[in-house]
Amino acid sequence: VTYLTRRIKVRALNNKGLQRLDPPGGGWGLFGWHTIPPDATSIIITEDEYDAMAVYQATGRSAVSLPNGCRSLPPDVLPLLERFDKIYLHLGDDPAGVEGRNVFIQELDRGDASQFI
Repeated sequence: VTYLTRRIKVRALNNKGLQRLDPPGGGWGLFGWHTIPPDATSIIITEDEYDAMAVYQATGRSAVSLPNGCRSLPPDVLPLLERFDKIYLHLGDDPAGVEGRNVFIQELDRGDASQFI
């Protein structure tokens, strides 16, 4: 399997708002995608890279993070998610996380709401 670096994200440790994506206008991907086994039937999606790493450390299960926070699900990544039977959305309980979760459920819905946990 060959993986392609689409963009690099640089972010301040103490302020999530201070970030930069290089190259500008580059494609979208999911942080941690390379850790998902080809035969996986479920996926954990987190709000950021730190959360994806924490999920893995706590559970041993691979996780990916959204490219630009809990409100960012670019259409480019939707085809990557089609093969999964269950999608675990780990986006937080703050207003932005709840809003993002509700939007993603609508965008990813295939007619079976039980696929989201």
